[in-house]
Amino acid sequence: MEKGNWFKSIFGGKEADKVADTPETSRTGQSAENVQITDEFRRTFSGRQKLSEEQRHSFILSLLVMSSYIIIADGKVDDSEIEYVSKFLGNNFGPEVEKESMDVLAKLVAKHEELHNTKPMAFIQLIGDCGQQMSKTLSADLRYQLLSMLVMISKSDNDLDDKELEALHDVSIYMGMKSKDVDDLLDLDPELAKQGWPDLNIE
Repeated sequence: MEKGNWFKSIFGGKEADKVADTPETSRTGQSAENVQITDEFRRTFSGRQKLSEEQRHSFILSLLVMSSYIIIADGKVDDSEIEYVSKFLGNNFGPEVEKESMDVLAKLVAKHEELHNTKPMAFIQLIGDCGQQMSKTLSADLRYQLLSMLVMISKSDNDLDDKELEALHDVSIYMGMKSKDVDDLLDLDPELAKQGWPDLNIE
């Protein structure tokens, strides 16, 4: 099936200018459910923008790479997590983006599983590359919105385990953020960190 215009515009077109970094907003410190996805986020991730020539992924492909990383972090692919990503894409970017992105996501999940089993360092490098690209090209506010979306993926099956938490912490660091941002978005008690996160299941 021929890719739609949105997909062509993402992987083709002109190189995007660096997105000016902005100070962290009052959004920081809120639980993930309360973080609003802004029009700027939608334009950045679905518009005709391209990362610098030496970087491998467009904004939206990096979003999908990060999403697939969180989905498989606990060693299984949960339908509720896939459904959350699908609805997020549809609600924010429209049905065409949703359909074609989910096809890409399925391939990324399979590729991640393959790399994780055969070339784990290549798998980690891929995630690190995407995080560094976003750290260099996205404002702090846009990265916080993206991190909130990844946190919501992990929460969608109501079963957050330590591997998912570790993956979220890794992603936050790769994107030039703090592990505490993840804990704030999950609304986790900071005292649990001192106890080794004994109970991560969430309602």
